[in-house]
Amino acid sequence: MPPLFLATEMFKKIALIAIACLSFLAASCSGTISPTSSDNPTSITDANGKYCPVGSEELALNLANVTLTRVPNIPLMYQGYNNIEGPVWHDGALYYSNMGSHPPDKQGFVLTNQTTIWRWVEGEAPQIWMNDSIAGTNGLALDSRGNLLVARQLDGSLSIIDWATQEITPIASGYNNKRFNAPNDLTVAHDDRVYFTDPNWNTPSNISVDSIQGGGKPGSTAPGQRIYTITADGNVSTTAVTELVPALRDKPNGIILSLDQQQLIVGGLRGLWAFDLEAGEVSNPQQLLNSPIDGLGKDCSGNIYVTTTRALINRTDGQVVVILDKNYREVGQLTVQGIHIVTNIAFGGEDGKTVFVTGLTDPMDGEDARQCGDATCLNAGIYAAKLNVQGFPF
Repeated sequence: MPPLFLATEMFKKIALIAIACLSFLAASCSGTISPTSSDNPTSITDANGKYCPVGSEELALNLANVTLTRVPNIPLMYQGYNNIEGPVWHDGALYYSNMGSHPPDKQGFVLTNQTTIWRWVEGEAPQIWMNDSIAGTNGLALDSRGNLLVARQLDGSLSIIDWATQEITPIASGYNNKRFNAPNDLTVAHDDRVYFTDPNWNTPSNISVDSIQGGGKPGSTAPGQRIYTITADGNVSTTAVTELVPALRDKPNGIILSLDQQQLIVGGLRGLWAFDLEAGEVSNPQQLLNSPIDGLGKDCSGNIYVTTTRALINRTDGQVVVILDKNYREVGQLTVQGIHIVTNIAFGGEDGKTVFVTGLTDPMDGEDARQCGDATCLNAGIYAAKLNVQGFPF
């Protein structure tokens, strides 16, 4: 999780003009045409079919002899703390956010939570795709047309980044006359409705707390950290997630839709819940896990992959990926060795069966080197394993 805390076509020029009316202070903009809108919305079956072969929902996941292996030679942008987050697989490459802080400037000021986007083709060295003075992202996702959607903490927006030009177009930047805190993770429905979490712990240090939605310190359920939804025509609204489960006001984080998109699954510092979902409205919360939750992933059989913390033989704060089936029964877990905190999940590779897992490390624990079990923690990195099922690229 954050420190205590990925379409080949460009979206149409008309979309750029239409969503310009979604200003920084707007809570919504009725009647606009978003870059994700469509005259013929994709069905859930068609949306899943982009990534999943027919019949794959009936394929049983086999975890026998599956082990996550650390990917070698993943460079990091920052000194000290580095977080790798928001992986998305697109057009033969893995894109991901690398978050951290540069050394202090001449006045001693440290701008926290800057983010670079990297592009990595397996077998090659990762390359910087967008530097941190521009990117500022956390979660990355794809809409029905393959556009890159980003949760952008730099300016507190949900935005689109054009694959070809790298032009950034905000879809929405605030609610009720204040900017979002620091949009963190997002999930996209078949009709391009977006759901995203907005905790306050990745807000850049040069942003006045009076200008954001707010919320309390870790452990607090004070209002201000919410789960928002944005329709394909650009209307922004809050969901009832944090009213139904006040515990999810405490640093809401990972978010994903079930395979049939009948449920919305949301995690935070206090656990993981599933909500029934109909026409963007949530109800009937069900708690699935009670450990701290970061990112979530999904395969074509409907299994949900949860990055979380559990006690292991040699480590009380072991980092694991817990796997729940489509009925939310636990079917196994994968251990992520040697890092401080496991953060997120994406599927990719040539056949879509490689699961990529990201993680962060703050190398120091006070004045001492941080220990991960009985050894000093490794740097932030990416881990991978080949599975027998295909999955979703974000």
